Amino acid sequence: MYSAIAFLAAIAASIVFLTRRYNALSHLSTAYLHLRYPIKSADGKEGLPTLPFNWPNGQGNIEKYLRGRENSTKWGSQYGSIYRIWSGFHGEIILTTPNDIETVFRDSHTHLKANANDSGHYMYQLLGICLGLVSGQEWRSLRKATEAPFTRTATTTYVEGMMNHAKLHIASLCETKPEKWQLRPYADLRIYPFLALADILYGTISSELKARLLEIIPGRDSVFAHMMMGGVTRYPWAKYLPLKANREMRQFKQAWARWNDDAHAEAMNKVEKGECAPIIVMYQAVANGSISREALLQTLDEMLFANLDVSIGALAWSFVFIAAYPHVQARLLSELKTALVDPESTETYLMSQSNYLHHILLEGSRLRPVAAFSVAQACPTQRQVGTYNLPAGSKFVVDAHALNVRDPLWGPDNTTFRPERWAEGGVKRAKDVRYCYWRFGFGPRVCLGKYVVDLMMKALIVQVVRGWEVKLEDEKGGAWVWEEDTWALPPELRIACEKRRER
Repeated sequence: MYSAIAFLAAIAASIVFLTRRYNALSHLSTAYLHLRYPIKSADGKEGLPTLPFNWPNGQGNIEKYLRGRENSTKWGSQYGSIYRIWSGFHGEIILTTPNDIETVFRDSHTHLKANANDSGHYMYQLLGICLGLVSGQEWRSLRKATEAPFTRTATTTYVEGMMNHAKLHIASLCETKPEKWQLRPYADLRIYPFLALADILYGTISSELKARLLEIIPGRDSVFAHMMMGGVTRYPWAKYLPLKANREMRQFKQAWARWNDDAHAEAMNKVEKGECAPIIVMYQAVANGSISREALLQTLDEMLFANLDVSIGALAWSFVFIAAYPHVQARLLSELKTALVDPESTETYLMSQSNYLHHILLEGSRLRPVAAFSVAQACPTQRQVGTYNLPAGSKFVVDAHALNVRDPLWGPDNTTFRPERWAEGGVKRAKDVRYCYWRFGFGPRVCLGKYVVDLMMKALIVQVVRGWEVKLEDEKGGAWVWEEDTWALPPELRIACEKRRER
């Protein structure tokens, strides 16, 4: 066994050496992929613009996600409005215009998600069969088993609890400095929605379970980082190698499964008191064979870790924009004073999708989409997009930056944060921007947790803005000069929260 492992390790080392010294595998792979997967224009004279393959990841995940914003601009200017990248050895066609996106996504209910998002075997072990990455009957069964706590009707019942979660989280942040304190984007926001969603899924969990859940986070973060970096872990044979990434994957999955079993057992003990947390129904679906245990565990991981990480980025940017634009903050505060007069009006306000607060979320997500490119999905039938004949099974990805920011619909002030645009003319209704704006996706595969995510964000924003004036500072308390082309939030940036005084 050890000789076999040593042999595989030697092969891997040789591959790394050849790649670094000669880039030979990139050139050979590019030539092979162009011959193996040709895509031509309708007249057969022109090939689809395609990026060269970079061993071993192609353009995913580092180039597609970690460097997505700059590559969106660079690739678009170099290759045009429709082109192909490689995620591993899988071709993905990038769409950047509303017309082409409508051509492809008008029947999105029939699309098939790319296996493990074309991110390889390591990703498959982590999230390959979660709700967001499966299709057909497998998706329908998982959706049926897990959707109940995320409907709009169910979400309305969480308003009071979510406001309390937000209030308690803020209290923990400003405990030592209640008059003026600093909020760190990302770092201070992560735990709030994480624990709030855990209470929705599992019921109010004990302090012991809560502590264990928080202890799992660093291991999950490390596993996700390994997945994003790709490399040899993309390939199934790499699971036999004595890699740190493989050891950490096993440790995380064991800890995650054990924690969920204990959380389910705790929830079952409360049934006699009339409480029935969603996790009970989900485990019943596993017991009756409707879904697999692994699919449920990965879907719970997707809900608590993967999707929330995206939501935290959106929440962080919302606070930055509110702090950067005093007139936006003033108008929001005025709206809050008028709208929030009793518990019933609070529920109506937070669930509304037509007020200024909601428009702030929409505008923040428009300007700073957390993921530059969408999850790949395949059309079951042939399409002609632009001048190109694209065969059935072609995988497509939406360029969110091109769509949300660079599309002419948003001009002439397309790079300006202006929530008012969402109550004006052509962008007043959702259907007017259906294929011009990417946030939760299109069609029936739209993000399951969109109502809960919006409620979480709104509850925290309301609790902060009502009680404190927010401004941009650095970690030492100096004023931060905001620039509209700031894309990455520097680690020293802070949201200064100063207690409001009633006049």
